[in-house]
Amino acid sequence: MFSFFTRGVFALAATTLCVFAFGASPAVSDTGVQNVALSCSDGTNLGLALSPTEVMSLTDTLAAMSLYPAGLTCGLNTQADPPSGGNPKYDFAVGGGNQFTPIPSLVRPCGINFGFSSHTLDGSPLDAKGTFNETVPGGCAGFGMTGELRVRINCLDVDGKHADMRGIVEKATGSFANDGFVPNGDAYISTDDGGSFDRLGVATAPTGLSRDCGGTMNEPAISQGNINVHDAA
Repeated sequence: MFSFFTRGVFALAATTLCVFAFGASPAVSDTGVQNVALSCSDGTNLGLALSPTEVMSLTDTLAAMSLYPAGLTCGLNTQADPPSGGNPKYDFAVGGGNQFTPIPSLVRPCGINFGFSSHTLDGSPLDAKGTFNETVPGGCAGFGMTGELRVRINCLDVDGKHADMRGIVEKATGSFANDGFVPNGDAYISTDDGGSFDRLGVATAPTGLSRDCGGTMNEPAISQGNINVHDAA
């Protein structure tokens, strides 16, 4: 969220990753890609052709989304063939994990869980669909740190491993309401898939570089979890 979050890095064990890789191992095509389907509780059902490394990273992300629940769940299923109608090129940004406040005595109880999934056809940022959620799971009563943020994504601009997003706030309670988020207002989100230093920020005003989606320049590093950004270009 804002600058009072600090983050580190978290790598999930390979045994945890297997929980979300349903079915047999994906077949690798002659082009070296695997056909998979990403499905989420917000109605997302996306056929993708990804490298084995990208599949592993996305599986890692979905495992983190489950470990740090924020109201969005996703699964990854293997496919023997590309989806019906072909396999168009999608840009996407998917993340799960948490971020902490900088006050040592409140680090554990005041961790903020995040989960998001956004996608659009390459070159069509304004056609994006998806969900961005943040939740304080409890334990911060009296410090103004409880609450929920629910955002419906309507813009996604991906450039390499960086993504800027914009969405409509559907719910903002507790600390998120105190930070200025209001239902039917805009939220501006930016994230970086930096390997061991993923970053994420959300704000009420656009300060990012994306002409279409705005985004935010304030992107603290995450504490635990994983973020996966894919540029189909």
